[in-house]
Amino acid sequence: MGKVTERLRLARTRARERRVRTRRYFRDMSLTTAFIWYVVVAAVLATVVCSILVNALDGARIEMYFRYQELGERIEVPNGGRHDIYVSTDGSEVYTVYDAAGKVVAHGEVPYGEGSVEIGINTDTGMPNATYSLIVSPEYSASDRFLDRALAVLQVAALPICYIGALILCAVSFWRRKLNGPIRTLSAASERIAHNDLDFHIESSSQNELGRLCESFEAMRAELDRSNREIWAQMEERRRINAAFAHDLRTPLTVLKGRAAMLAEELPSNALSAAEAAEEVKVMQRHIARLERYVDAMASLQRFEDMEPHPQSVNVSELAREISDTASILCPGLSINVSCSGALVAEVDPEIVLQVAENILSNASRYAKSRLDISLSAAGGELTLSVEDDGCGFSPEALAKASAPFYKGRDSGPEHLGLGLNICDILCRRHGGALTVANTGRGAKLTARLRVDS
Repeated sequence: MGKVTERLRLARTRARERRVRTRRYFRDMSLTTAFIWYVVVAAVLATVVCSILVNALDGARIEMYFRYQELGERIEVPNGGRHDIYVSTDGSEVYTVYDAAGKVVAHGEVPYGEGSVEIGINTDTGMPNATYSLIVSPEYSASDRFLDRALAVLQVAALPICYIGALILCAVSFWRRKLNGPIRTLSAASERIAHNDLDFHIESSSQNELGRLCESFEAMRAELDRSNREIWAQMEERRRINAAFAHDLRTPLTVLKGRAAMLAEELPSNALSAAEAAEEVKVMQRHIARLERYVDAMASLQRFEDMEPHPQSVNVSELAREISDTASILCPGLSINVSCSGALVAEVDPEIVLQVAENILSNASRYAKSRLDISLSAAGGELTLSVEDDGCGFSPEALAKASAPFYKGRDSGPEHLGLGLNICDILCRRHGGALTVANTGRGAKLTARLRVDS
């Protein structure tokens, strides 16, 4: 019993899967194939309906004909006799019956096409000399004549009516089932995009041409949404940079303003000696140089934000060797360990990679005590550069703000502007990656990930 139940369950499952596959096939077939199917079904339906309608109309006419024939006059043709039937010029059907000697025994006429003359076979007429008879049907009444003509017209019109109706039904059904939904979806989506509303998704229920168009439209919407978010993030980043720049400019400007006011007040009265005045000028020159560095830094930030990556095939080992040479120059006196793993070749912009490495190494050289561990790997669609030092690590505040523009740690000197890691973060994002900072327990670790083009 258990085996029978299991077989029944398996049979139902397979039948359900076949139904699902069939529905999916008809749902995902191309619009051309679907339209052909709709036309074929409509033609078959029109043929069936037309046949039924024509037969019904013909049956009604035949029934009327036999009803009038039953009311008709039977004229016996004598044995050896004959008859003549012809249509006269006035449209009447004329009949004449002759006996064996050629004598006219019956003559008459009826309207052609409405009344009619038929030949009937005698079976039991009570006239032993009669062999057959003419059946003369009476003329149709006015209402039956109109009905018969109407039925004849409908018989002729049934074919075009059925096929035209089937084509209209085919077009309406094809529109509602195949075209209307996707077109309305795309129309609504384009209207929302025109109003800069990208917070929605376009669902596609089929894989035909319109379904793939909906998927392409969704990909376009997602790309527009991503681009808009990226632009908004860049604008927000620019506002933060401008705010930080204005904040950092306030100190040297305040110093310059105070020194200039003091010189303007003291010099006319000779209250300052030449040596004191020269010292004040030197202080002002230092702050002017600091302002120049800030201006140059802002120009550099703008250049890096506008930089477009130009990926090319790069030997990862050669790239690691160049990074090692850079580390030897920037970090003298430190023990440097470089490792390389993953793919031998990667599609990246080498200038961006080396610029990121230079800024990370410059930052690490200020905090490392004795060694730097550098690793470079290409795997999983990314080129990953990690630099780990044996310094004191990041403070909680630095972990959150290390890549912010103009952020400087407590031990940073006045010559440090706080832009190195911010530039790394900008370049990583321009290359489709990100910069992360972390503490390892033995020191700090900075990891730059850049997307590798396939």
